[in-house]
Amino acid sequence: MLPGQRVSGEPPPLAVTTSRDDDVVVLTAVGEIDAATIGRFRTELSGACVTGKRVVLDLSGVGFLSCAGLHALEEANAASPRFSVIVKTALVSRILDVSGVGADLDVWRDVEDVLI
Repeated sequence: MLPGQRVSGEPPPLAVTTSRDDDVVVLTAVGEIDAATIGRFRTELSGACVTGKRVVLDLSGVGFLSCAGLHALEEANAASPRFSVIVKTALVSRILDVSGVGADLDVWRDVEDVLI
């Protein structure tokens, strides 16, 4: 098998689901946000920022976040009146901290806490 090829039946490298409750859009990303998946991620995220007055992005299931993913977070933060990010993994938390992007984001550990 060549690098980048998936085994048949293997889940895609990134899955993004959306749920809506009134004016709140919750996006849940699972997988990796990198060069192969940034297009889909950016499309889903920008769509949520247009339709929701509040956007909550749950990155709890994300194992890797590239520079392009960081840039998409910055764009969403600028576009959405209220943008929050859920981060539970040490790796994604570290990426946000080291890059400095996390300082400008509303970062939480649990979706339930944000929606209070």
